[in-house]
Amino acid sequence: MADFEPAAPSPTNLHPFEHEPAPPEQRRIVPPAAIVARGIGLGALATGLVVFATAVSRKAGWLGLPVTILAGSGALLSAWAAFIHLTGGEKFDDHRWV
Repeated sequence: MADFEPAAPSPTNLHPFEHEPAPPEQRRIVPPAAIVARGIGLGALATGLVVFATAVSRKAGWLGLPVTILAGSGALLSAWAAFIHLTGGEKFDDHRWV
């Protein structure tokens, strides 16, 4: 357990676990198949929620407004996640201290 000792903080090194950035990954034109499949699924979910919100608002009118707002919000977030997945996903280690 004593193999790793954090660096002493200095005025230029304020974080004790700072390390060199990771080497850049190889660029890809098409994201991996698993990410594309999740993106397609999230896109289908977004589409279904929009259809559901539209149907509720047409059938229930103002009484269905809370359900329509929730379904529309879910559709917006699902579409956002689908866009992230279909464009290659999000890289979580882009911060210099991660």
